[in-house]
Amino acid sequence: MKLTVNFAQLHHCVQLMGAEEADFELGLAFKDIDPIDAALRDGQELGKDIDLIDIEHTKGVLSYKGRQIMLYIPDQGSNIRNVIQDGKQGRRIHIAECSTLQQMRETGRFPRYQVTNEMSGYVPVYGVDSDTYQGVEDKAHLGTCMNCLRILNYQGYLLKGKLERHSIFEKFSFINFFETYSSYFKSLPVSGQSKGLTTYSSDWSSISSTMKNKVNYMCEQCGVDLDTEKKLLHVHHIDGVKSNNKSSNLRVLCADCHKKQPHHEHLFIKAGDVLSINRLRREQHKFDNTTYNQLIGCADTALEGLLLKCQSSRLPITELGIAVMYEHISVQFDLCWPRKKVAVLIDMKNATLVKNHGWTVFSASQALEKFQDFQRYIR
Repeated sequence: MKLTVNFAQLHHCVQLMGAEEADFELGLAFKDIDPIDAALRDGQELGKDIDLIDIEHTKGVLSYKGRQIMLYIPDQGSNIRNVIQDGKQGRRIHIAECSTLQQMRETGRFPRYQVTNEMSGYVPVYGVDSDTYQGVEDKAHLGTCMNCLRILNYQGYLLKGKLERHSIFEKFSFINFFETYSSYFKSLPVSGQSKGLTTYSSDWSSISSTMKNKVNYMCEQCGVDLDTEKKLLHVHHIDGVKSNNKSSNLRVLCADCHKKQPHHEHLFIKAGDVLSINRLRREQHKFDNTTYNQLIGCADTALEGLLLKCQSSRLPITELGIAVMYEHISVQFDLCWPRKKVAVLIDMKNATLVKNHGWTVFSASQALEKFQDFQRYIR
């Protein structure tokens, strides 16, 4: 027997209540960690568990089966005691396709590298005590490869002086690094060092809704109006304590501004959501008479290295939030120089379509790697 159910009255009552639309999925409250993610967190041996040919670097950073990864050598030899005390004295972790990895690909030879996505940076190491000649195993917070930092121009590394570069190396956070390039991937890995998440209060839904209404669904940092995209508006706890719901501790932010707050490396925002926010910012004239510094604050964090390079090279200022329609397909550009028909895309799936309509298209890593060619198209 076929049943016809009419929810018109219910929807009418919902509208009268002024309730917000929200996306939701039906499913289990808890999911097991994906076997590939679990294996990567524990560490996989390159050449044994994972083949070098399967390590991708088309986005600049290293990846394996759609997951961001790092490579390191756990064998620290007779220096093991010093490395455990200070990981930066040990062999470095590789986060990008640097000359070391390129040489490995060319020769087909590589030491016993481990492949991991452990965001804490604490990884298993071993060696031999130089005094007792006994084997030693522990975990250490290794330093990152400086050549990798240079290739990515991470935090402007390529453009800094010696002291500033040393500071970037010393203060490097693997959690921040993974978050910076998270838009290249479907999710952030789960760290073995992750702390339990503090739960929201039972009335949080009502409190957050009231706060959003109070500011008319506008981000209190960048000023974008998200009345038409309410799901992209968040309420941020300034002190990080989710149970502290005093109005003085709450700030209404768009998802992009929220992600960029201190100690919010756990907050994963889809690249498409950043594009949507920037489209609205543009439509609302938030980018009128803007500067490179302001654009860097609004652009996807994965583009920071390229934007800093463009700024230092005094390239004409780029545009955010521009979209084109070709063959009934809307393509949003992450960065764009419309007069020169040059664009940068994080998601390259529509690159060929755009190229067929006269655009020159780069990924962020391509633009950095071939910057001399890239800038010629723009100047």
